[in-house]
Amino acid sequence: MRIAYIITWNLSHNDGVTRKVLRQVQEWKDLGHEVQVFCATEKKGENIPGVHFFIKDHVWSSPLAAIRNRKVYSSLCDAVVNYQPDLVYLRWEFHKKSLNKLMNLIPTVIEINTLFKGEFKRRSRENWIEFIRYWYYLMTHNKFNKSSSGFVSASKEILELGGYYETKKPCSFIPNSIPISENQETVSYSKPQSGIPRLVFISSGIQPWHGMQNLIELAKNSIGELEFDLITGFDAESLELPENIQIYSFLEKEDFMKVFKGAVAGIGSAGLYENGMDEASVLKVREYLAAGLPVIVPYKDTAFLDKELPEWFLELPNEAGALAREKENIIIFVKKMEGFRIPLYDVIPYVGSKYWEAERVKFMEDVLNNS
Repeated sequence: MRIAYIITWNLSHNDGVTRKVLRQVQEWKDLGHEVQVFCATEKKGENIPGVHFFIKDHVWSSPLAAIRNRKVYSSLCDAVVNYQPDLVYLRWEFHKKSLNKLMNLIPTVIEINTLFKGEFKRRSRENWIEFIRYWYYLMTHNKFNKSSSGFVSASKEILELGGYYETKKPCSFIPNSIPISENQETVSYSKPQSGIPRLVFISSGIQPWHGMQNLIELAKNSIGELEFDLITGFDAESLELPENIQIYSFLEKEDFMKVFKGAVAGIGSAGLYENGMDEASVLKVREYLAAGLPVIVPYKDTAFLDKELPEWFLELPNEAGALAREKENIIIFVKKMEGFRIPLYDVIPYVGSKYWEAERVKFMEDVLNNS
């Protein structure tokens, strides 16, 4: 297949989404498909092979921003048409007339990564801009749903609660994954000089669903018992952090792997209830597992649904304050896991990308054949 991947994102920032997109593209190429990425972004960094950038304005930066952005997306869609793909893979985007027109020309699979109605409804209470975004979503999202040829989501729950099965379009849930080879090595374990076990938490933003306040509450209640490494993609100086949290600015992979060496385990997002979600396949958890770290997951992970949880996977309730309330269980788990690294052949069946991306491509082929 010849695939056009459309995304609105800052692909010059080496965050979890960027790594995921570029990994997907490479996996699809390795499976014998041709892929080009068409990216609308406010910031363009270094050129990335196979990625076409279209520079847009921040939506609310000026009265003319919306007019200019319509032209930007129109140019992006023209470039996609000129590329003559068999299928478009669209990472979910707010409705735009040019994109909707493109979807009616070329079979399009939309990737859904969150329960948008729940997320936008919560955010609508923050300010008037988010209120407008929420109502724009409510008024327009069905237009995309009607024009789409199929939906692929990162969790089963999203398809069910988001009403995608009701569209009668092909649907599939495929958890996020990460490239792992049985030949690669796990990170080693270096016990901290303090002798106090450390946990690592990656957060690319300060949005409530990351659960930052839950992490801070746990840290405050476990001074002298646990220490934390917070790897952030935002300015954390506005947060009042306890003394047992060490902050790192957003790191390249080789650098956050050094931080992982001192960690007993990694913690997943701790605030999904803010978006009305109880299930996900969070990218940071895949990063931990690919390094061999045991994980603490305060929600249902899609890749582990209906399976007996391994000893290196601690599942906690998806509730406000759950991390602090479960402190004793976390400490028991940490003591049990200290110094342990998961053999990667045990990790691959859950989150290895070779299998899951082949499943995603198979779904796209089925959608194309039935379009």
